[in-house]
Amino acid sequence: MATEPTQRRLAAILSADAVGYSRLMGTDDAATVATLKLHRHTLGTRVAAHGGRVVDEAGDGVLAEFPSATDAVLCAIEIQDELAAKNAELPAARRLPFRVGVHLGDVIVDGARIYGDGVNVAARLQSIAAPGRTVISAVVHEQLQGSLPGAFEDIGEQTLKNIARPLRAFRLREAASRPEDTEAPYRVAGFAGRPALAVLNFENLSDDPEQRYFADGLGDELMTRLAQRRSHPLIARSSSLQYQGRNLDAKQVGRELGARYLVEGSVRRAGTRVRVTVRLIDATDGRQLLTDRYDGELLDAIELQDEIAGAIVGVLDPAVTRAEGERALSRPPESLDAWECLARARWLFLRGFTKREELDEVEAGYRRAIAFDPCCAEAHATLAWLQLLRMAYQWTPAPDDVVRAALIGAERAIQLDPTGPLGYMVRGMARLQELPAAIAAFEHGLSLDPSHGGCRGGLGNLLVFSGRCDQGQAEAEKALRLSPRDPWAFLSHGAISLAHLLCARFEEALAAAERGLVTHPGDVLLTLYQSAPLGYLGRSEEARAAIARILRASPGFRIEASRLPPTLSDCLLEGWRRAGWEETAP
Repeated sequence: MATEPTQRRLAAILSADAVGYSRLMGTDDAATVATLKLHRHTLGTRVAAHGGRVVDEAGDGVLAEFPSATDAVLCAIEIQDELAAKNAELPAARRLPFRVGVHLGDVIVDGARIYGDGVNVAARLQSIAAPGRTVISAVVHEQLQGSLPGAFEDIGEQTLKNIARPLRAFRLREAASRPEDTEAPYRVAGFAGRPALAVLNFENLSDDPEQRYFADGLGDELMTRLAQRRSHPLIARSSSLQYQGRNLDAKQVGRELGARYLVEGSVRRAGTRVRVTVRLIDATDGRQLLTDRYDGELLDAIELQDEIAGAIVGVLDPAVTRAEGERALSRPPESLDAWECLARARWLFLRGFTKREELDEVEAGYRRAIAFDPCCAEAHATLAWLQLLRMAYQWTPAPDDVVRAALIGAERAIQLDPTGPLGYMVRGMARLQELPAAIAAFEHGLSLDPSHGGCRGGLGNLLVFSGRCDQGQAEAEKALRLSPRDPWAFLSHGAISLAHLLCARFEEALAAAERGLVTHPGDVLLTLYQSAPLGYLGRSEEARAAIARILRASPGFRIEASRLPPTLSDCLLEGWRRAGWEETAP
């Protein structure tokens, strides 16, 4: 039988793949096959309606081609909308979302089949899409010529498996076409799905209307500090000015500004005393997530604005992290997009970990975030930091390899985001054996974000390690003032404890370690810093109990293997000896 000749042509390729198919087959194969058939019928109907043809249905995927990129994208939108509606009618255990990728490129036609680079790229774009979402290439985006305005989010250049060159891609904001999706108005294009914050004008409650200047200046300084942190996009102050003096519903303001979180507050002055109250509101439901109060003496307005704004950022960022993490945790893991994966990983990190398995879970969360967004500097830096904690807790048989991997991760984060402090912070801790270079890395990180509690607390540790105990303690105490609820606060408590320990202030060393354990219960290093002063104070039974907790969390833990400076490790060892505990050789 004669075969059709091989030819090449330009085509728009749609690649779709079911998410969680193998897992569902292991649970109920008959029901899963029925769901797949139902969804494939939807795909086939939509493809035909837009002038395309289904080329292949191998496994749990579908490959289709179209003569027009616009038709392919419109088809993708309708596919995801219809599948979302059908999945909503199914029990949660039977829902089968699809990822979709669309590319325009050269294909080789061999009979009814197509091959080539265009097909491969579409498949790789599909693989980086979130469940229920679609990713398209830049060339497809260009072909749309302004149709579907606002429907796309630029996610930058993507490194795709087995594709030689990086490829710029766009995520289709399908949610914007679904009126029932309450998340859509709060997604900001160009920020990888991160929700926005809006800082509303602080209300002047003072008798003197001239004090309006202080409230306005505080709002401006707060915007500057939040912009330095860059955790979320910020709605311009010019947009929020329209709400000055108006008593509006938070949900309405959030919708109009496109901000999920609103920061509002008031300033009251009596003589030279100033009181600032700040509130963080979830605009999706009007809930108040945080209320805090700050008092100060108005001797220098600019200095006080700077101090209060730094303190506000220190509490806002962890509060938003918790809220976003809880939002992500309430959804099935397979339905999360890149930002939600990162938010979930942040929440797990904030929760802390006392067991190796918990650290493994946090690492896996950041690896998932990187799989979605390989250019996420925060995820690379935090994953590198977690490797260093794995080494510090002695949860790895290859500490040298871990340190090398962490340094590579830190440099990758810096390459991706040279203006973010986290990469420099991790670089500094990875170079612990080169204290001057390590301290310089932390100082550079702080020059980028003076309010970063982890960077300042980590610098405090390094200064203590280098023998500058008073200076290190001062930095750590400043970090806690700036960011008392910071997920990195354990670094500051540790630095303060070690500074006191090296100066033979054992009661103060114990108190600092135990304050850290209140917010990070069971942390191996804080428990180590608790155990030594207990030994010096003659509270041997309590010291041995603390040592036993360390060894339960990290069997075989040895101070001599902790890579701390000799002066410090000798001091800790002496505390253990005074408690009647002797380290034995491995």
